[in-house]
Amino acid sequence: MTLSICLSIFILGTGFQAKAQVSGPQAIADEYIIKMKSKSGESANGRLSAGMKIISKMGPRMQIKQAFWGSHMMHIKSGDAALIESLKSNPDVDFVEPNFMLSVDPVDIQPFGVSPDSNDYYDQSGANVHVTDSWDIQKPYNQGSKTVVAVIDTGLDTNHGLFRDANAIWSNAAEVNGLTGVDDDGNGYVDDVNGWNYVSGSGNVYDDDDHGTHVAGIILGVGQDILAFPVRESKIKIMPLKFLDGSGSGTTANAVNAIYYAVNMGARVINNSWGGSAYSKSLHEAYAYAYGRGVVIATAAGNSGSNNDSTPMYPSSLDTPNNISVAATTDSDNKASFSNYGSAAVTVGAPGVAIISTVPGLGCQSPGCYQMMSGTSMASPFVAGIAALVLREAPQLSAYQVRTIILSSVDVYNSLNNKVSTSGRVNVLKAIQAAQAQVATASYTPSYSPVYKADRSVASTPEAPAAAGCGLVKTIIESSSGGGGSASSPLTQSLIIVVMVLMPMVLALGLRNRTAVTSNSLSGAQRRKYARYNLAKAMTFQVGDQVVSSETDTVSLGGLSFSSDLKVQKGEKIKIKLGEMQQEIEGEVVWCSDKQSYGVKFLEISDQLQSHMNQWTSGLTPT
Repeated sequence: MTLSICLSIFILGTGFQAKAQVSGPQAIADEYIIKMKSKSGESANGRLSAGMKIISKMGPRMQIKQAFWGSHMMHIKSGDAALIESLKSNPDVDFVEPNFMLSVDPVDIQPFGVSPDSNDYYDQSGANVHVTDSWDIQKPYNQGSKTVVAVIDTGLDTNHGLFRDANAIWSNAAEVNGLTGVDDDGNGYVDDVNGWNYVSGSGNVYDDDDHGTHVAGIILGVGQDILAFPVRESKIKIMPLKFLDGSGSGTTANAVNAIYYAVNMGARVINNSWGGSAYSKSLHEAYAYAYGRGVVIATAAGNSGSNNDSTPMYPSSLDTPNNISVAATTDSDNKASFSNYGSAAVTVGAPGVAIISTVPGLGCQSPGCYQMMSGTSMASPFVAGIAALVLREAPQLSAYQVRTIILSSVDVYNSLNNKVSTSGRVNVLKAIQAAQAQVATASYTPSYSPVYKADRSVASTPEAPAAAGCGLVKTIIESSSGGGGSASSPLTQSLIIVVMVLMPMVLALGLRNRTAVTSNSLSGAQRRKYARYNLAKAMTFQVGDQVVSSETDTVSLGGLSFSSDLKVQKGEKIKIKLGEMQQEIEGEVVWCSDKQSYGVKFLEISDQLQSHMNQWTSGLTPT
């Protein structure tokens, strides 16, 4: 069977979906992630040492499973609820959270992997993403350094002909040239020659699921024909980090550890084609850590066909400025039916239906076995590959700048309006051209600090069922029995239910009265028409003969504030270049005496401004 025949076979989605057996977030029983609070002048290792001392004093019922290299966080285990509560209340502890489950959950129908033949050709998909057109203008494979992309997934078949012959597998020079059984570079991992396997705790990164190898091939294919034989030298290096087992399941602790490893060992791009419904503070911290060190992350949006704005998937819905949340699109540039979407939480579309790429396997002729898969898991690595090649053209750019280039170089389609924040599908040629235009641009990284989201109820795996329906009422009725096993009286139960039914109405009435009082106490000038965000964006405008460059303090759809030593005239009409927008914005200078800062009131709100505001403020909380 050839790949040409495979193309006619209907392929269902693969990637990740929330597990159907248990509603709500799932976590490993008795396992937690703890973060120590930062202290001025103390290193991450110092804070970890302090945390280890606190935990060691708690005795044998508290176990440290692993510390996350370069962070203030640890993975711990304890079945003693009192000890966990004691940790949560410790003034030196920032947070304690469950060790959540994450997954890829394949639901695809597909043939076995086969070899490519002379009739097969590579073009990523039928969509006009201009991937092959971009090869003519990219730096040749023998010029410039290879960008390292960490594939945090199910592993990699390092013996596959594509990766082997293209010299595309990352290697740790210290371990390659070191001694077997020795941590030659002192990073805490013994014999991590090509990466690490967090499932087995070894340097054997073999892919026992197919997913990771397929993802890695897509990344490589943004820069070369992955069906060609003989295989050409690659422009990208793949760093395989296995945290998902052969069934596609893994934990937050191992995912976080893998992100820190990738960043600290030199990856400039990370691909995460997995997720879950649980928000994790530790995963948020890891994304922020990567952002601060110039690492771009492409994240699959999910395959349940749901709206991530209202039903977030993580880490796709994290608001870090290096996170590109990717939906899957079809050959005709529509959202794939299985793909998650979101006008704020999902940023861009990329081909994700019937994508040909590499899989492990024996018996296939050179360069190796290939297979078709569909899913946001396939769309995300295509974006990761674009990011890698953008950095190869302009390696000085920050993660924020690379993300901006990719999102501002899309092809916009009406079919993607309200599906992704850019309303667009990626265009490789435009992205490479934009990168080449910025080879002399200085690196710029706006400040970012994670704002944690509220905790959600958690189901422990494997047996604990999640409460459903009227779970809150049921819990209160059970609690009222006094814990002695006898049920409360029917009258008591009825009173409790009545209270629960009436409580929302009482709260609503109170909130309505409070809103009315607040509204009456504010003048029309004080009530804000547009949500305002603390957001740093580069801006330029002209006053007389002088071009003023500054940075915004806050931005809303109605205007912005900024700081400048230049005295501009209140009421003066100016035109502004804001961020990466190509279109100038017409505005009027205003002065805020309370904050002692200048501002600009936008005189017109264009579609482009609205689109960029949705993109910039995705996931941010208004001030």
